[in-house]
Formats: sequence, C-alpha cells, structure tokens
Amino acid sequence: MMKRWIFYLIVFLQILFLSLMSISFYVMDAMGETIKLETAPVDPRDPFYGDYVALSYEIEQIPEDQWAVEKELDRGERVFLLLESNSKGIYELVEASKIWKEAEENQTVLRARYQWYDEINKTYQVDIGLNRYFIEENTGEFYEERIGESVVEIVIAPWGHKKIASLEEGTE
Repeated sequence: MMKRWIFYLIVFLQILFLSLMSISFYVMDAMGETIKLETAPVDPRDPFYGDYVALSYEIEQIPEDQWAVEKELDRGERVFLLLESNSKGIYELVEASKIWKEAEENQTVLRARYQWYDEINKTYQVDIGLNRYFIEENTGEFYEERIGESVVEIVIAPWGHKKIASLEEGTE
C-alpha cells in the first residue's frame, strides 16, 4: 500500500513540475520586463532544426573598463550584466560583475555565463543564452539579405528566466 502512494506521489510531482514549467513560460509575458538589444544575425539554416538566425549580441563582448570582476573566472561561471536603456530604447552594458547589482530606473540585470578572455581585442566574452531564434521555414534568406543589424526584444521574468519575444529590423 505504501509503495502505491509513493508511486502516485512521484507521478503527481512530475506532472506538477511540467505544469509549472509550462505556466512559467506564459507568465513571463504578463509579469516579465521587456528589453531590446542590438544584434547581428548569422547562419540562416540548420538541416535538423530548420531555419533559424544565429545571434550574437554587442553586450556579450565586454571591454576591460566595464568588467568589474576582480578574480579570474572559470568558463561557465555566472556573471551579472547591468544594462541601461539609451535614448532609442536599446539596452546597453553598464557593467559586468559577479555580484547582483540593484537596478535603478531604466536599468535591468541580465544573467550570463563567462566564456573566455580575448587578449587581442582586450574583451571578455560572455553568453546570455539567447543565441538562436527559430523562424518560419524558407525565410532564412530573407533575414540574411535584408537585416544587417537587428534588434531583439527579450522578455526577462522576475525569477531570471529570459526568452526572445521578437526579432526586428535595425533602427538606423
């Protein structure tokens, strides 16, 4: 009898976990903060996943003067990016650190993972985890030809998860 209850409890917890994961994805739209970042698309096609745009963000290349980390980091360690909105509504990097900074008005904090230090360009590389944006089938060439630099709208949930909401043509 006890084994049956444990089995039902485990099944219930799995269903609860999957339900909460699904719900949290949609709650992000209602409760999350939306920001825009400038980016450059690359590689429009993958034979297994379909069309997508590979994205890299300017905020992922951090100059030494904006790197506020005192000790050397291992690849994959968490870094917090303090971002601030400019006059166009695009968020730009203020500072990267190992400590969560309280954001003021027009600022937000984005989690990233440290990748490596580029000695040639004197920049620190981080990954914000939003480097692929899947698009409709056979539209990859459109993005490749028409969008030089684009703006990505990202939703950041209060609990730190983030997702790409849209990919827009550049503002220039």
